[in-house]
Amino acid sequence: MKIEIHSRANPRLKELLAAKEKLFFFEGEKLVCDILTRKLTVKQLLVSAEGESCLPEIAATVEEYWRVSSQVLGKVSELKSRPQMVAVLDVADGEIDFSRQKIALGLVGVQDPGNLGTVFRCASAFGVSALALAGGCVRANHPKVIRSAQTALLDVPFQVFPTVDALIAKARARKAHVYVTGSHLGGSSLPVSRMEFPCLLLFGNEGRGLEMRLLERFPMIRLEQKERIDSLNVAVSACILMHDLQRLCGL
Repeated sequence: MKIEIHSRANPRLKELLAAKEKLFFFEGEKLVCDILTRKLTVKQLLVSAEGESCLPEIAATVEEYWRVSSQVLGKVSELKSRPQMVAVLDVADGEIDFSRQKIALGLVGVQDPGNLGTVFRCASAFGVSALALAGGCVRANHPKVIRSAQTALLDVPFQVFPTVDALIAKARARKAHVYVTGSHLGGSSLPVSRMEFPCLLLFGNEGRGLEMRLLERFPMIRLEQKERIDSLNVAVSACILMHDLQRLCGL
């Protein structure tokens, strides 16, 4: 269905914007064209008259095609420079079967959207098959998460859990081993090469890390680093460990 929308007061546009926190808005020509070549469902495709000439051969199912004015794109877009096209998707989180995933990463209370997006992108690059978001993580459809993750959000299945305890209980019920990460010295840590699968590998909040009760309960996987640095950024740590897991354990 092709619809012409030129006014920012259009009821369809207002309805779309009201649902913005529930949907995924992918912006920009390169990203949207990549999405359109995939066999998935796009709820709304917003394209300017200039952008129409850049559209690829569309493999996706587009429920509504909106030909829009630059003013409408400016109203929808979070970018400083308004794009020529926006694809709106409903990307539902799925249910992780921890017994069937060699490794699932658990992000607990991660608040920075750039960090979450980077973890999605690295998980896609290194073959990690699932992400679990727990304990008040930033939402996966935050505009900055989408900008950082790009189409990795479509490549890596994820599930949202209300608490880290609910996440751990689900993983252990499916016989998955649970490991924690942290920068705390003292106690023993386990090398990546000795991890057992299937497993859940937990990363904590940017400032607080994981709760001490979790660090005391489960084996720790720790990145060796110079003492002058208190801790590495959570996304950097996750990406280094994902690379090691792929190299040593064949993800």
